[in-house]
Amino acid sequence: MKRTVVVGMMLLMLSTSMAYGEVRRHVAWDGMVMGKSGSKIRGVIAMEAGTTVGTTSAVVKFAGDIAGAARPWHVHIGSCAKGGAVLGDAKAYRPLRVNAQGEADGKAVLRLALPDSGEYSVNIHESATNMSKIVACGDLLLED
Repeated sequence: MKRTVVVGMMLLMLSTSMAYGEVRRHVAWDGMVMGKSGSKIRGVIAMEAGTTVGTTSAVVKFAGDIAGAARPWHVHIGSCAKGGAVLGDAKAYRPLRVNAQGEADGKAVLRLALPDSGEYSVNIHESATNMSKIVACGDLLLED
């Protein structure tokens, strides 16, 4: 009898886990990057679950910048208006290299699960020596 109850409970837990996997929502974040303080940068940012469980992929692409510039960037907790801490390890974000056409793109893989709530934004900084000046920012919006 005891063995039947244990097996029954295990089957119930397994079926519940399988059902959850089938109804779990796909979550992604995206937004527009806009220049600040006279910058003409315009682009997009997206954040979604990484290819490895428990990771998040952040991708940014923009145009309208100065050829040859190197732009540090980060996804931040909070909005462009409020700001906040860097999401994940700051070392995961490699500087963006602006090509001769004024375009740049980059990707960061963060060792954390994709958030399904909150406020997030991306900051593009002037340079590694002037991180306090943000030349472009964009708020991320949650998509279903």
